[in-house]
Amino acid sequence: MWNEDNEHRQTRKNGYNDITDAYYGKLPADWPYYSKVVDPVLRTTIIEKNARLMNAKLRGRLVPREGGDVLSARLNNAVIDFQWDNANHSGSMLEKWGLSEQDTRLYASKFAEVPWLCVKDSDGKYLFDGNEFIPLDIRDCGMDPNCEHIRDAKWFQQRSWMTLDELEGVSEADQKPLYPGLGELKLRMKEGKSDRRDTRWNNRILHNKGLEDRMGDDKAFPVLEVVTEKRPDRYITFSPIYKVILRDIPNPYAHKKINVVQLRYYAIQGDPLGESEAESVLPLWRAIQACLNGYLDGMNKRLSPPKKVLEGKARIETIVDAPDAIWLVDQVDAVTEYQQGRESDATFQQTFAALKAAFNTAMGDLSQGVGGVDPFSPDKTATEIRQSTKQQNSRDQKNQTSIAEAIQDMMSMWLSNNKQFLFADPDKKEYLLEIVGTELFNYFQRAGLDEMEISDEAMGYIGDIIQGMSGNVSDDDIMQMMDAAKTPKYPVIENPEEKDPYKISVKPKMRMNEMGDGAQLSIVPEDLNGTFNYIPDVKSMASGADVELQNARQQALNTLISNPTVLQLLQLEGVQPQIKEILISVLEDTGLRDAERFFQTQQATPTGGGPEQALQTGGVPPELAATLNAGANPATTQPTGLPQQGQVPGGVQSSMGQMQSIPGVA
Repeated sequence: MWNEDNEHRQTRKNGYNDITDAYYGKLPADWPYYSKVVDPVLRTTIIEKNARLMNAKLRGRLVPREGGDVLSARLNNAVIDFQWDNANHSGSMLEKWGLSEQDTRLYASKFAEVPWLCVKDSDGKYLFDGNEFIPLDIRDCGMDPNCEHIRDAKWFQQRSWMTLDELEGVSEADQKPLYPGLGELKLRMKEGKSDRRDTRWNNRILHNKGLEDRMGDDKAFPVLEVVTEKRPDRYITFSPIYKVILRDIPNPYAHKKINVVQLRYYAIQGDPLGESEAESVLPLWRAIQACLNGYLDGMNKRLSPPKKVLEGKARIETIVDAPDAIWLVDQVDAVTEYQQGRESDATFQQTFAALKAAFNTAMGDLSQGVGGVDPFSPDKTATEIRQSTKQQNSRDQKNQTSIAEAIQDMMSMWLSNNKQFLFADPDKKEYLLEIVGTELFNYFQRAGLDEMEISDEAMGYIGDIIQGMSGNVSDDDIMQMMDAAKTPKYPVIENPEEKDPYKISVKPKMRMNEMGDGAQLSIVPEDLNGTFNYIPDVKSMASGADVELQNARQQALNTLISNPTVLQLLQLEGVQPQIKEILISVLEDTGLRDAERFFQTQQATPTGGGPEQALQTGGVPPELAATLNAGANPATTQPTGLPQQGQVPGGVQSSMGQMQSIPGVA
């Protein structure tokens, strides 16, 4: 059914083939003009729109919902950011979304598969294990005709051209064949003959370039036409030519969706694919080409006009347009040029400009020829410029809303796939991420993912040891005990299967590198719990988004520095602006890398003071310092297991019965 529909969508008037021809500048076969020059206005407009909307990496954030918290949202955000950078099957994510955006304008909708791919080498090592995004050709896609969008479709059929090697793969879970019906298919195949794609649909792009569609010509790697019908509850793979069901399995994804994203800009009632942006302007595109080529034909006629020859008064074979040509005539006026009027020059300028203006208006890009200025003058009125920018922004913002909805749909499946597959391998205990961005690095550092702390129980043990040794403990011994008692604030167990508690090895969730400007982050299964909403900042992908962000940060910095009222209000709320962080962001926006190197932290110089100050400014943590201070003050209740009043570590006894400051000891 959908094969027939797709064939009609391609071959009908102003269908896929006509749109593709216009995009690549191919004129109709029955072109009535001698000149065949094309103004690539359709291609230029599509590419410019694509460049405006898809010109930078996507930024986005996760918002926690049921069972989620802000820190978990940031951790999951770091995972999907990493997966976005590494999902490069068939191109980078920016390139694939750019292709999807372009095809949506041409063919009304673009479908893309959202699978979880797991690729291993011959040694069993992972080459790729994560989420992917694979755009599909609209000619290989069929959808439930009773739906209005992919999300309410009862089925979606996806055609692919697979080699026998791909079909002969086995499942990683139980090493059983992925396609149990492959044996029956081989019996029905005719001498290993490949299925040809050009029997299904004509590749118009290759046709316009004079090339042949070679899909199915490679005898060493024969391909088969395979269709997978995806339903919310089942995935059924079959060969439509040989009528063999290769696989019938429950939906392998926990989200229970058809794992296909649909990008559609202009919905239209009755057709789930929507409306093509290019189809409605094809008549204008042809009119522009006709006006241009008609004028060129007239110009050529004026440069070499027709000749009027008196019959019998000239030798016709000698009348040629060439330098130093000799015409044989019987009288001077035997050959005269046809005189043509020049009214077409003025009408061409007006008509061509009006057609271009109508085309650009229909596409949402106002252009020259709209204002009250000379159409062929580079000058424009300020009103025209403002109106052009306003219309461009309005159409772009509407398109960005559609892109954001499609990305949200994709990200919801990515998050579900992470929960289901990221730790599906029982031998995989953690997922390692390299944190190199300043923003994420500083956030996780402020959250304390790299911090070590001493528990209250450990503090009690240290006090018992000091008491048992009658305070005869050196400064180094105290520091060694403190270091040994430190445990990660957010621990990651490296050997969770270890039964002996004394052999369990833990490490901080985030480990700094030697330079201190980067870190390695460990993601564990518990971090994926919770529900999150992904909010894509699609404007960050638009052209000029970096400049807008840079200006916003610069303006924020100027406001903090030059406006004392803002600083006073912040002080009243107990907030201190992070000027250094803002400055680093501003410097990095200008193109500088590693802006942290321009800032050096000054080391605080300890000053004199009483024993309490010495305890607070030394190397011992505040918890133990407070405990020791309590032992130094007779009025303070003596904690259990700590030195008696007047006694300090190292056996130094004060004549006044109070603790004295000891160099190197807090």
